[in-house]
Amino acid sequence: MNFTLLLLGTVFLPLNLLAATDHPVTCTSAQPYRGLALRAPITLPQSSDLVTPSLAKLSPELENNLSAALALAQTKTHAPAITAAVAVLGQGFWTATRTLDPAAVPPPYFYWGSAGKTFTAVMILQLIEEGKLTLATPLAQWFPDYPNAKLITVDHLLTHTSGIFSFNEDLKHRKQPGYKSPLTLLATAQKHGNSFCPGETWAYSNTGYVMLGLIIEKLDGRSYTDSVEARILRRLGLTHTRALNSTATFENIAPAHPQKSAEAEADFSFATPFGAGCIAATAEDMVRFWQGVLGDQLLARSSLEQMFGPLYPMFGQRISFYGRGVMVTDLPDQSGDLWLGHSGGTPGIKAEVIYSVASHAFVAVALNNDGSAQSTVNLLLKTLRGESLLSPVNAAR
Repeated sequence: MNFTLLLLGTVFLPLNLLAATDHPVTCTSAQPYRGLALRAPITLPQSSDLVTPSLAKLSPELENNLSAALALAQTKTHAPAITAAVAVLGQGFWTATRTLDPAAVPPPYFYWGSAGKTFTAVMILQLIEEGKLTLATPLAQWFPDYPNAKLITVDHLLTHTSGIFSFNEDLKHRKQPGYKSPLTLLATAQKHGNSFCPGETWAYSNTGYVMLGLIIEKLDGRSYTDSVEARILRRLGLTHTRALNSTATFENIAPAHPQKSAEAEADFSFATPFGAGCIAATAEDMVRFWQGVLGDQLLARSSLEQMFGPLYPMFGQRISFYGRGVMVTDLPDQSGDLWLGHSGGTPGIKAEVIYSVASHAFVAVALNNDGSAQSTVNLLLKTLRGESLLSPVNAAR
């Protein structure tokens, strides 16, 4: 399977999607979903089946094989830097970071793009557990002047069914260099109007997750960065994860190397996407975060089940589906595997963090060019299964 075609969860969509003509709609009510068929519900693994592996390393042979797989992935993708972490349930943990320049010091952090949306979704569901809002709370409670605000709900934002224009599709936005504030992103989206009535179909909207980030700030009474720290990082003991803000410096984060400069935003700031994806972290911390999510360390089991249903087909195809801040990917050609996780990226950055149901393993991969993180994850999983590494990793798109 050519994973480079999926383009899942990227902060910025391909350039050919950015020239769409605006067709703003005014709605009198939310609408029933009319898109492609939803995926059948999945059965989540029980937390007792997701025991965090000990800090013991995997066997030397398996570690060597995973290192060889990562080296092959870097050769095929030409990524200046690449990082990966693998946690095999009941066995152990492995992580490595490589640079093409053997004399270069590996960067301590990588940018994870839209994989940060899961952080936002977790915090929204925590606030729902605390009784501070519901999935049905209308957007008008915080943004009364936004188009269709009385009809759009928190759930529409979480599931990308709001119809709200995604700020990154604005060509002028992409040409303006440097950091843009959340309110600037909302203003950019608002001038385009909404593309459909809430609930009617599915369309990826980074603006919706910017709104969710602002809602978290309003209800929590602190910055989004501080909420991430208190609600997630401290609870899980993650010391190598940062939620980036307007004052963040990026010298310790692997810089982006876009293949097509025309697709890249001018002087892109990793902090701009805000609740739509502003996380910098090690691969190990991203694995630990997802162990916390699926292991009931951050949410009640009922809230976790809400994250994984309903599942909407993404981008008009039928193998990847979106829940509430999470993605589910069916891989029928990979021994019927099912991935639970989230992708991310921007031109010059690609990332993926998943739990493989078939392999009972968490895998996180990030690279700082336009190579395929999904294919690298797949190669590492093939290595866990003892398959040959002779099949090439897809080169950068």
